[in-house]
Amino acid sequence: MHSSVPRPRRAFTLIELLVVIAIIAILIGLLLPAVQKVREAASRAKCQNNLKQVGIAMHNCHDVNGYFPSGGWGWNWVGEPGRGSGKDQPGGWVYSILPYAEQGALAQLQGAAGFSTRNQTSLSIFSCPSRRAAAPYPNYYNYGYYNPGNSILPTFGRTDYAACVSGNSNANEIDGGPSTLAAGDAMAPAGWDGIFGRKSQTRIADILTGTSNQCMVAEKYLNPNNYVTGTDGGDNECMYTGLNNDVYRTTYNPPLQDRQGLGDTLRFGSAHIGGLNVALGDGSVRTIRYSVDGAMWRQFGNMRSTTPINLN
Repeated sequence: MHSSVPRPRRAFTLIELLVVIAIIAILIGLLLPAVQKVREAASRAKCQNNLKQVGIAMHNCHDVNGYFPSGGWGWNWVGEPGRGSGKDQPGGWVYSILPYAEQGALAQLQGAAGFSTRNQTSLSIFSCPSRRAAAPYPNYYNYGYYNPGNSILPTFGRTDYAACVSGNSNANEIDGGPSTLAAGDAMAPAGWDGIFGRKSQTRIADILTGTSNQCMVAEKYLNPNNYVTGTDGGDNECMYTGLNNDVYRTTYNPPLQDRQGLGDTLRFGSAHIGGLNVALGDGSVRTIRYSVDGAMWRQFGNMRSTTPINLN
């Protein structure tokens, strides 16, 4: 005859519990790299799409005006409404393509309140999600600008992308620019051999390399320690400034993946593994490896070169 008294369930032993925990830890260890890989692939794709939209805006600007946006005047100036996107515009390429990137209202903000709003506004189209969020970051050095009505602000909008000013010169800025709008209007254009320079008005016909062989805009190098601090020499200004190394770089030196503790305000680079994203002169986007041939990379930034380019 069977007893009706239920038998007590055997509890987990400590060893069994530890085995289960170890198995779960192993599974997490196997899954985490896969999750990170998927996340990075999505971020890279978003970055590429951002640059595609930048390329389209650049060409829309060219279609309307007959030239690509000017490089602006210098780091002491930000975008000024009502002065177009050519040689009379003291701000740089980021400001000048706002109307062609569905941000016309932001571009037209005027007066002290308007400057404050725009200069502290970051936009996702100008930010790489592998690096940081599109947000205002500290104005660590308390910079101000010469534009009438401007003031020193606590934060600035920043960009992870830079336009190309040169292939054969290891320089991407001249000086802060003139002290008044009138002096800027009288100032002569200057620059190197890239699409963008001080007061530049480059036409497609000026690009002797062919637009599909020319660097237009790419990811800029940035020390990861300074992603959000506002202290990096190539990321301490507002993204709407004129010619300076926050928004312009050169292909004189090969690109680098972002490295902890290594500062470089002149070259292009990225947070992505393997290579950086680049918008070419024809508006297309491609990924170029960090191991690209140095001589080819230099020619890639020189719009006056007729040397055949192979970036594979």
